[in-house]
Amino acid sequence: MSEDCIRDELKELGELIGLTSVKEAIEDLVVHLVNERSYRAQGARILPARRHLVFSGPAGVGKRRVARTFGQICARLGALEKGHMVVVDGEDLTAVSFDKKVALMRERCAAALDGVLFIRNDAFLPAGILRSTGDLRLDAVDVMIDFMLRHRGRMLVILDARPNQFDYISFHLGLARLFNQTIAFPPYDVFELLQILAAKARRMDLELPEGIECDLFPWIIANMRRSDWRNACEIGNLFSRAVGQRASRGIRLRRADFGAFERDDFRQALATMQSDVPVLAHPFGIPGRRPRPGLP
Repeated sequence: MSEDCIRDELKELGELIGLTSVKEAIEDLVVHLVNERSYRAQGARILPARRHLVFSGPAGVGKRRVARTFGQICARLGALEKGHMVVVDGEDLTAVSFDKKVALMRERCAAALDGVLFIRNDAFLPAGILRSTGDLRLDAVDVMIDFMLRHRGRMLVILDARPNQFDYISFHLGLARLFNQTIAFPPYDVFELLQILAAKARRMDLELPEGIECDLFPWIIANMRRSDWRNACEIGNLFSRAVGQRASRGIRLRRADFGAFERDDFRQALATMQSDVPVLAHPFGIPGRRPRPGLP
């Protein structure tokens, strides 16, 4: 499967933390693309393949990043002409009028020609089954399907769906026929989230302070049970706040160089994110501590 033209993209996928099953699924798709490219080079006539995908999983697990990288791979291997990605968010379809909603979807589809159209789960995939064909969001789906059929082979559509939205995909016959492959993105575990945090620090040529795991483990374990937990997005938010605390400390001490992270930077960041986190048994058996306001 080794292809020099996609070496950088495969390296980018390989460097993603966790997501082993996702990487294997993408590699299988790449094998098919490489074979198709070989057949075309030999003069074989290849019919436009139906590659539209459903990415299933919670928020913050890299679905958009994988979609963008896969689009670039498709372009490198000749399956798409450009490989760029256009994202449709729920905010794009909040127009009241039917005409405006349809026009917006047609505009996004046209912009995604020869590339990837990434539909976020909040765009028009409701939690329940839509039974009314007069629903404005259902009309937007029909516009997309019509565009996909008229421009077959010129666009890769990826639906970002939650597990409770599969009933809707099955209910809508057009979607069920076009999207017949699902790649499941698992949530990150606590160790992978800490690796993501450490990687963010290394990009700034910094290291996490010693003992930070004792502060972060209880907070992560307690909050990852929430239905709205956003995995790596939560870690990114925490890291941004810790960077801000580090900068504030440097300014307060009148230091030109803000210096290394301190454990208190992350403690203060946690305090701004959540005022009271329950103490849980540490996975390594370290006894819990009585919580202070804002700290685990």
